[in-house]
Amino acid sequence: MDAANQVAEEIPEELLKSLPIPYDGSLVSFFRSLKQFLPQQHKFVEENEEYQLRLLEFLHAVKLGPRQKGAKRGAKRALHSDVPKEKTAQELTDNNELELRGQYAQVVLEVLKCELTRKTYIKFLLHVHDRIIPNMSKPLLLADFLISSFRRGGLLSVLALNGLFSLIQEHHLDFPQFYEKFYALLTPEVLTAKYRARFFYLADLFMSSSHIPQYTVAAVAKRLSRLSLTAPADSLPLLLTFTFNLIIRHPSLLALIHRTDSEDILVDPYVLSDPDMQTCRALDSSLWELKSLKSHYNEEVVKYALTLEDKLPTTEFDITEHLETDTQEMIDAVLGKELPENQPVKGNTNTALFDVKSSCFGAFWELS
Repeated sequence: MDAANQVAEEIPEELLKSLPIPYDGSLVSFFRSLKQFLPQQHKFVEENEEYQLRLLEFLHAVKLGPRQKGAKRGAKRALHSDVPKEKTAQELTDNNELELRGQYAQVVLEVLKCELTRKTYIKFLLHVHDRIIPNMSKPLLLADFLISSFRRGGLLSVLALNGLFSLIQEHHLDFPQFYEKFYALLTPEVLTAKYRARFFYLADLFMSSSHIPQYTVAAVAKRLSRLSLTAPADSLPLLLTFTFNLIIRHPSLLALIHRTDSEDILVDPYVLSDPDMQTCRALDSSLWELKSLKSHYNEEVVKYALTLEDKLPTTEFDITEHLETDTQEMIDAVLGKELPENQPVKGNTNTALFDVKSSCFGAFWELS
């Protein structure tokens, strides 16, 4: 059985029948017909969200598996060989798979030429890294789309991170402005976003490289530190552990913690409004914001903030423990703790609402 037939068997039959192109048993022919159909029906696709979602469901259902590097080299050798040779079953399968991936990529690009609804757009970005990119013959064809989505800001930028990271890490995409755009996403809004956990999980991966310039890491650490001043309590353990990890990976940034000159504390040189990480003067600043959290009302936040008083550990913190933490979870954790039966309390017992000596009302109001 060739690759196309194996893939076709895993796609629900009702899904194939729901598309306007008749399926004759050949998935390659089906993709060719779909590729010709979409340019002719752009207006129909753009006006019909249900059909957009059906197309996307079909693209997600196609599972071609990891690309075979040897198959691509074998196909190239066959093209440049002057010696007639009968193809083996494996070569036929490899060529069939390469053609299938190429046709799949063309259909994806045709779909992206349509003006997708926001719901379809978000759903595409959510799974582009695990259901679209692995099937494409040339994943870098999605680079322009993902970079454009990343630059749009807000939720779309957050969701585009997964696909971009896949292209940068696995397919060597060159995107020099990546960290600059990532830095711009570190705003209070990202702390309450629906996909906050995904964002910070990926951010931890982005910042794990030892080749990132020192000023970039310092700017990100300082921006996270500044966010902690207004962040909801459920976000603070995540911000603290993430920032600590940055310093553990880059010991030269310990100066940001130990800098205690009065001039530096009273007048923070960091320029929050400067989008350039190299000129925002984060390296000249300190992480005084994190030290202020030692007075926070939540004991877990205080526990992490007090880490600054001691020497930072050599092993990184596990931020995945805090990715999904919400306010209700923190409240339940506090209420679930057992308190001593005889809790010591210090205070004076009042006998009147007003002080008799200092107020004329004191003589008329007493507590019995």
